[in-house]
Amino acid sequence: MRTVKSNKLALLGLIFMLFGMSIFIFHGIDQFVRPFTQPVLMGSSKGKDVLFFVLMGFTMMFATLFENRKLSSILDSANISDKFKDPQFYLKTALGLFLSLAVIGLLIEVYLRLSLGIDVFTIFVAMDPSPTTTSIYHSHLYKSIFGEILGALLIYIPAGIHTGSSLGTYTPSIVNILFIFIPIDYVLMILALQKRHPVLQFFLSFIFTIGIIGIIDGGFFATPTMGGILGMLIYIYNDEVLDIVLNYLLILKTKSFSNVKNDFSTVGNYFSSIARNDFIEGSENRRRYTKRLVKEFIPYLAIIFIIILRITMSFYGSTPDSYELTIENAEDIDLSNYTILNSREDGNRTVVEISSEYNEMGLLNQLAETLKGKCDWYSLSMNAYSYFENGRMIFS
Repeated sequence: MRTVKSNKLALLGLIFMLFGMSIFIFHGIDQFVRPFTQPVLMGSSKGKDVLFFVLMGFTMMFATLFENRKLSSILDSANISDKFKDPQFYLKTALGLFLSLAVIGLLIEVYLRLSLGIDVFTIFVAMDPSPTTTSIYHSHLYKSIFGEILGALLIYIPAGIHTGSSLGTYTPSIVNILFIFIPIDYVLMILALQKRHPVLQFFLSFIFTIGIIGIIDGGFFATPTMGGILGMLIYIYNDEVLDIVLNYLLILKTKSFSNVKNDFSTVGNYFSSIARNDFIEGSENRRRYTKRLVKEFIPYLAIIFIIILRITMSFYGSTPDSYELTIENAEDIDLSNYTILNSREDGNRTVVEISSEYNEMGLLNQLAETLKGKCDWYSLSMNAYSYFENGRMIFS
């Protein structure tokens, strides 16, 4: 039964890969999947859609490799510690490396701004050959390396796929070294898929895919990155609960609908009795129950902490009174269409103070058009308050 399901998972993986390649080759298909991928991938684009389907397809197909009896027997008989045969070991290692890459990427964003002499809470925009943004909230530093690799490997890159290669000139060289650890982390994730039910392999494949996409295109605070972190933490700290739920659902398939209500009641009573007995049978059990409860809530507490940190930093780093625009090597720029409060020259830089009447995202996009071909790069201070107007959120 498990082999049949694994074959189905491999087939599904192949379908995902072929669909991703179709999006890459044919124009317009991405528009149909965009409503589904956009909430998950945080502002989906054609490039993200292709990467999502191809990478998830690969991951599901790789997951079925461990169902091969010859390969499985080789791994089981290998003269290595049992720890290295445990999928949870690889999952924990993958999460540790994943978090390290995300946090280091965040620190490099800070280093980049300090080296350029601009404020940490600014959006940096490289202009040549096309505008590419990066910030501590949505980093594209790893993406710039990925874009250079794609440019070297592919003869043709369709319109709508933004590689972020403009940032390559300004990306610290250490990012090239760090990028090597992303495929290493992916291999660890593949190893974490072994000896699991195909249903869990499917969901883990999804978690790993959005995580890898998030770390490349978005960084630590990106929605897919946080989804990857949350998913891996759930599989690490709630693995027993997941196994119980999965086994119970599999058993339900063999039962009639009339028994389902009683089954759910039985399961509810089972968990209630565990809690009740733990508290009745003494302080030792109470401590064990509390420890288990805290363990099961760690994933949710961790992600809530990251979200609160993201929101706090957004408002702490905002300049609600006005925007500060810094332009490097400006040539024949015309900012007459903007409400300018102040302007000064500082060596090769032009520093402009712009009214806060604009929405941050809208102003950023307008400036990209205005300054196209007229500067090396520009940076814009952030204003999270600009996304709120009369108690409602606005994005342009």
